[in-house]
Amino acid sequence: MLASALSLAFSAPPASAQTPPESDQKKSHPNATLQPAPTTEHELAPMEVTAQRTKSNLMRPTRQVNVIEHEELEELRQGSGSFATLLSKIIPGMADSSHTVSDFGQTLRGRNMLVLVDGIPLNTNRDSARNLASINPASIQKVEVLRGSSAIYGSGATGGIIYVTSRPAGGEPYAETTFSATSPLSRLGKDGLGGQVQHYLSGSNGIIDYALNIDVQHIGASYDGRGNRLAPEPSQGDLFDSNSYNIGGKIGMRIDRDQRLQFAASHYDAKQDTDYGSDPAVAKLAAGTATAHAIKGLQLADQNQIKNTLLSADYQHQDFFGSTLSAQLYYRDFFTRFPPFDARAVATRGNNVDQVMQNTSALGSRVTLKTPLTADKKTQLTWGMDFNQERSDMPLDIFNAAAYDASGGLAFNKIGTLTYMPSLTTRSIGAFGQLQHKFNQQWSLEGGVRYERANARFNDFIPLSQSRAANPQAVKGGSVSYGSWLLNVGATYAPVKRQEFYASFSQGFQLPDIGLQIRNATPRFDIASSNLEPVTTDNYEMGWRGAFDNVLTSMAVFYTTSRLGDVQSFNNGLILTRTSEKILGVEGSLDYLPDDSVWGAGGTMTWMRGRELPQNAVSDQVMTGYRIPPLKLTSYIQYKPNSRWSNRLQATYFAARDYRLNGQNSFGRREVGSYTTLDLISRYQLGKKDTISGGVENLLNRYYYPLYSQLMRNSNNTSRLPAPGALLKVSYSHVW
Repeated sequence: MLASALSLAFSAPPASAQTPPESDQKKSHPNATLQPAPTTEHELAPMEVTAQRTKSNLMRPTRQVNVIEHEELEELRQGSGSFATLLSKIIPGMADSSHTVSDFGQTLRGRNMLVLVDGIPLNTNRDSARNLASINPASIQKVEVLRGSSAIYGSGATGGIIYVTSRPAGGEPYAETTFSATSPLSRLGKDGLGGQVQHYLSGSNGIIDYALNIDVQHIGASYDGRGNRLAPEPSQGDLFDSNSYNIGGKIGMRIDRDQRLQFAASHYDAKQDTDYGSDPAVAKLAAGTATAHAIKGLQLADQNQIKNTLLSADYQHQDFFGSTLSAQLYYRDFFTRFPPFDARAVATRGNNVDQVMQNTSALGSRVTLKTPLTADKKTQLTWGMDFNQERSDMPLDIFNAAAYDASGGLAFNKIGTLTYMPSLTTRSIGAFGQLQHKFNQQWSLEGGVRYERANARFNDFIPLSQSRAANPQAVKGGSVSYGSWLLNVGATYAPVKRQEFYASFSQGFQLPDIGLQIRNATPRFDIASSNLEPVTTDNYEMGWRGAFDNVLTSMAVFYTTSRLGDVQSFNNGLILTRTSEKILGVEGSLDYLPDDSVWGAGGTMTWMRGRELPQNAVSDQVMTGYRIPPLKLTSYIQYKPNSRWSNRLQATYFAARDYRLNGQNSFGRREVGSYTTLDLISRYQLGKKDTISGGVENLLNRYYYPLYSQLMRNSNNTSRLPAPGALLKVSYSHVW
C-alpha cells in the first residue's frame, strides 16, 4: 500500500495537467478543461468518506495524479472511440491503446495497472486483458489515475491505479438523457453507423437516495483512412458490428448523521454479430508486407462477447470511535469469449482450430479506517484489511479443421469442448497501515507497510497437450501459497506558495499468473515446484508541481526495478518469465490557463527506457514494445468564446523506435514508425437544459498503424491492422 493513500478532496485540473499545488485547487466546473487557475487559496472540502484509500485531507500526494470529472470526460469522449484510447491521449506514462477490445500492451509506466470500479477490482489472476473494455464510460462520474507502484489495494498496481467512480445517488431530483450517433468519414454508409441512448436519473426521498443508469449502444463497422473495412483482430478480438447494453443502480439509506448504507448493482453485456472474418491468407506472406484483410461470409455461432456484473454493499461511518470507517462487500461475475484461432501450430493447445472463453467470479471485502492520533489531527493512521476469493476456468470450443480450410477461414463448425484451464481458486488476505504526519505548512511525511498472503488450488485435469493422445494423462491437482511484505515512505515539501516537491519510495506487487502455468502444463507439472513467486517492484520517484500566474506545471522522474519479470508471449503462447527488470522514465506537463478563460493550451511528455536480464543470461537487453512505449507527446489548444461554447483541438504523437535484438524480429520486437493524430471536439450549451457536442477523431483521416499493430500480436499480418480513419461523433443531451 504505498504513498498513494492520500490525495486531497479537490476538483480536477485539466485532464492533461497534473494535480495542482494546494493553493491552486478549485471547485468543480462543468467545463473544467477551460477554467483558469485560481490565484487565491481555498479551504479544503470536507473529507469524502468512501472506500477509496487514495484520498487524504492531511497531506499532498507523493506521486503524480490525474483527475477527470464527469463533464470533462463526456467532452473528451467525443474525440476518442474507446475509454482505453481516451486515457492514452491524456495520461502521461500510459502507452497507446491497441485500438481493439483488448488492453494487452497498454501499460502504465511500463507495468500493469490496477483497475477499480467503486473499489471493486476488475483485474483477474488469469489476465484476460479486458479490464478497460468492461467499463461503460457513460456511467462514469470521475476517473482518478495514480501513477507509480502501489499496494494500497493489494495485487495488480505495479504501474499504478485507475480508480473509476460511477455516477452517484442522492441530491435533488435529476434526470438526463443523451443521444449519440457515430459514422466513419472515410467511407459513408449504413454499415459504419453507430448509435447510443443513455438515461440517468438520481434523487432522494427522506433518508433514501437512489440512482439509475441505462445505456444501449450499437457499434458499427470500422474503416481505415483509405476507406477499407478493418478486419477483425484474430488474437485479442474487437467489437465491430456489436450491440451492448448496460444497466446500473444504487440505493442508499442515511441511517443517521454519521452513518450511511448503500447497495449497488450493474450489468454490462457487449456481443458481436458480424458477417466478416479475417483472411488467413495474409499470414502466409512475410510479416510486415501485407495488411489484415476483411472477408465476408463468416459462419460463427458465438462471437466475441464481454459480460460484467458487479454487486456491492457499502457501509460508512464518519465517527466510529473517533475514526472514519468504510466497509465494502462485493461480488463480480465476469465472462468473455475470444475470437476463434487457428492453433494447429501451437502444441500446447492440442493442434486445434479453437475458441477460448473465460469465466470468473470473485467475492471480496474491504475495511478501511482513518484514525487521527493527535488532538490537532496532524497525525493520522489509515489502516484496514482486504479479502478476495477468485474462481476462474477457461473452456475451449474446437472446430472442424477441414471445414475451416475449405471455406478459406470462414466456417467454424463446432465439434466439441475441451478444458483449456481447469477451475482455479485463488484466495488472498491482506492487512495494511499507513501513517501520515504534517509537521507544518511546508513539510509532510508518510510511511506504511502491507502484508499479503495468498493461496491457489486446482484439481486433476486433462491438458490440451494430451487431448489427442490415445491414452491421455492427467495433470495432478495441487495447491501453492505465497506471501509478501510491502513498504513505502514519502515526503512533500512546499518551500513557497504554489510550489511543491516530493520524493517517495514505494513497493507494489503482482501475484503470479498461476492459470497461465496450469493451462500450458504437461502431465509432469508440479505446482509446488513451479516458479510462482509474486512480482515485487521497487519504485523510486521524485517530482515537482508548480504554478506561475496562469501556468500549471509538473515534472516526475521515476525508476522501478523488479527481480522477477511478468507475463510475456512467444510463438502465440503466453508464458510466465522470471527476468530481472529496470525501468527509467521522465514525465512532464504544462498547462496555460489565462484568467479570461477564452484560450487555453497545454501538453504532456513521457519518455521511458526499460532493460531486462533474462534467466541465466550474462547481459541485459531492451524490453519489448508491449512493455515500454516510445516517446509520447500530447498537446491541446482550447477556445471558449463565451460561457456556452467550448472547443478543443488535441494532438498525440508517438515516436519511432527499434525494439529488435541484433536486428532480428521476434514477438514484441520490431522496428516501429512514428505517428501523429489530431482530434477536434466542440460542445455548445443550447440553454439551461440542452447541450449538443461533436467531435472528429483522427481529424486528418490519417492512414497509420498503431504500436500494437506494428508489433503484430499474432506474429503475422493478420494482426497488422491500420487504425480507424476519421470518425464523427455527435451527441445531444437533455436535462429533465
